[in-house]
Amino acid sequence: MKKKLFVSNLDFSVTEDQLKELFEAVGETQSVVLATDRESGRSKGFAFIEMNSEDLATKAIEDLNEKELSGRPIRVCEDRGKGGGPSSGPRSSSSDGGGERRQREHLPPIQRMQIFRRKKKLDPFMQDPSKTVDYRDVATLGRFVSERGKILSRRLTGLSAYNQRQVAKAIKRAQNLGLMPYSQ
Repeated sequence: MKKKLFVSNLDFSVTEDQLKELFEAVGETQSVVLATDRESGRSKGFAFIEMNSEDLATKAIEDLNEKELSGRPIRVCEDRGKGGGPSSGPRSSSSDGGGERRQREHLPPIQRMQIFRRKKKLDPFMQDPSKTVDYRDVATLGRFVSERGKILSRRLTGLSAYNQRQVAKAIKRAQNLGLMPYSQ
């Protein structure tokens, strides 16, 4: 009975002939299919090898797994097909010799839920009209500067576009006069 193997971690320069030669040393191979990209024709780094018997396939896995080919250790394992299969461990076999397939579990759709609600930051200059942006008010300007001395974005400060520009100008002026440290 034929057995299909999955070979991964291949160097992109490896050819089907090199793979066939490598696996022929273990035993007779039925077919070698190297996956390639449609547009470029370049190898995708994996291949499928069909061995003539399960014993040869098991021997190939034992002998060639982690063996270096073109400077890279290749990985050889049993092909589980598109439907997937158990990620590790042997398959449980039924009386007819076929492997047992996992059934896909259909889950209900996930409801979008906001776990962390961002606090809406209010523009302090809009709340209190008597407050103005002043380069000498270093304590107020310090709220709009990060620990590294960078001016925070509007998303983080909650300022209007106009006030953000005014604060940025005031911070730069305070930095130029030496009232605030420069960014690092």
